[in-house]
Amino acid sequence: MSRSSFVAALALGTLITAGVSAQSIAVYQTTPDLDKGLWQGPDLQFSSKAAPDAAVPTVTIDDAQRFQEVDGFGASLTDNAAWLFDKKLGAEQRAATFKSLFSRKEGIAVSFLRQPIGSSDMSATVYSYDDLCVQGGPDYCVTPADKADFKLEHFSIKHDEEYILPELRQILALNPDLKVIVSPWSPPGWMKSTGSMLGTAADQKTQSTLRPEAYDAFANYFVKTIQGYQANGVPIYGLTMQNEPLYTPVDYSGMLFPAAEQASFLTKNLGPALAAAGLKPKVMIFDFNWDRAEFPDTFLKDPKAAAFAAGTAWHHYGGSPTVMTKNHIEFPDKDQWVTESSGGVDQKGNILAQEASELVDVTRNWAKSYVLWAIATDQKQGPHVGGCATCRGLVTVDLTDAAKPIVRREVDYYVIGQASKFVQPKAVRIASDEPAGTQLKDVAFRNPDGSIVLYTVNNGTASQNLNIKFHGKIVTTSVPAGAVATFVWK
Repeated sequence: MSRSSFVAALALGTLITAGVSAQSIAVYQTTPDLDKGLWQGPDLQFSSKAAPDAAVPTVTIDDAQRFQEVDGFGASLTDNAAWLFDKKLGAEQRAATFKSLFSRKEGIAVSFLRQPIGSSDMSATVYSYDDLCVQGGPDYCVTPADKADFKLEHFSIKHDEEYILPELRQILALNPDLKVIVSPWSPPGWMKSTGSMLGTAADQKTQSTLRPEAYDAFANYFVKTIQGYQANGVPIYGLTMQNEPLYTPVDYSGMLFPAAEQASFLTKNLGPALAAAGLKPKVMIFDFNWDRAEFPDTFLKDPKAAAFAAGTAWHHYGGSPTVMTKNHIEFPDKDQWVTESSGGVDQKGNILAQEASELVDVTRNWAKSYVLWAIATDQKQGPHVGGCATCRGLVTVDLTDAAKPIVRREVDYYVIGQASKFVQPKAVRIASDEPAGTQLKDVAFRNPDGSIVLYTVNNGTASQNLNIKFHGKIVTTSVPAGAVATFVWK
């Protein structure tokens, strides 16, 4: 679509609905070719005098129907991302990148970060906060069976103090409302049955598990991590007990941590340890895929374990987000978050519409967050110590010319930004219908200041006209083919 026709389409609503009782609507759009990225078009005007065209589908917004409060939209400041920002960008370029990601005025106000405790696959090096042997390459170290540190005398977050924590403080200065949760990919190797941080031992047959005698030490590992972060000026909003607890990778950190064991750990060890330390993070169970819903179901049916749990964290790599609505119906007092949903360079088709449609689906199915994976990678989707070789960040730090790094905004930046820039902290999802027989998807929110945000996706191959109806007023507009549009009004 040419710029002139794009502007004409946006102006359609103004021409049709201008009237005495007009109400202004701001419009922001991103097209699938990213030629228009968070581009602000002409304002539209609601009118109570306009008669809607019955042939045009209508999205009716009802802010009297309210659902979950939203915690935010974001990604993870993985070790590799933080390393790239610190080691490959100068102070000025890093500051500009952080503004584009975290400032509401100058960027997209990313509002939720999931921080790995120790290394993940998307790390520049392998490490935990209490290594008793020297971590090397992809084989990791194996701690001898007779070597342990149950009192955590060697515990240290020195690794994170070098660049992760300073960057988090810079980010919080830009966005004080940012919520940070922490998740381990693995405890230190000495706490595990294999002595290694790998999910599966080097023999590629033996899955690693948490040694029973290490339960208290692992609980205190969380306590000391949270205390260390908060002492460094980074408040912790929540935690998950294990990333992907039913998956034990052979080439990076992981651990088998079934529902019954995790429930026992939370009830007898972690919950009491957090309480004794006066810490109250939201404990999010599971942290894995929609197609393994039996895990949170089993967990939350244990009344003792459920008493410590705030709700369930989910990933998108299997199953359907509709399972979250089933979970909400069964456990209405427990919240839900999507904590990992990675885009990759192997994706095909209109990635913008695909990911934006998933954001709509997860929030319409009770998720309080939509969190992608690494916030940044280099041009080769690294550095990484194993695992995902195709994961794409919200931005790419292109080091093709190492002397002149380029920070490039990816499609994921705009998927998140079309929501995070406009949906304020403590916003509430409100009712909006998705017109049948169209390729339109949408979700609506009411901000604490009373403003309304409508996030829409046109999955079709042609521009789609639509009516937006609110409190008896209406406007007619259009969303370009494959585009995402956010409408904001008071």
